[in-house]
Amino acid sequence: MKPVFNGSSQREYRKGSWFYRDVYYTGKNKFIGLEVIYYLNKPVWSMSYYGSFKKLTEKGIDKILREALLKNWRTTRIWKKVKWQKADYQYICQPDFKGSLNELVGTEKIFKGKKKIYTFFYAGGFLI
Repeated sequence: MKPVFNGSSQREYRKGSWFYRDVYYTGKNKFIGLEVIYYLNKPVWSMSYYGSFKKLTEKGIDKILREALLKNWRTTRIWKKVKWQKADYQYICQPDFKGSLNELVGTEKIFKGKKKIYTFFYAGGFLI
């Protein structure tokens, strides 16, 4: 698929009346993007994000992050602080307040030992 904006990357998923689009840009160890969920072709939910990573490849960060998010999918990024650890890696998600899908804001961090190697800022919520 051709991205909607020059220089961006894009992921899309459609099921029935629902449509999801993630448009993002990547730079040197940085990324920024916007996720939007549509229902009946109208935007109903969105989240913007920015992140950076050091001392690990994008693929390496993705592997750690994917496992942390899958193990904590009920609470991560929304309701409460989440800590998860595997070997030398520690994942921490810290919402700015007790949010919900209506409104959410916070940060995620991954540490290897005591060094922070990943930071992710997010904010979003319902548009209806």
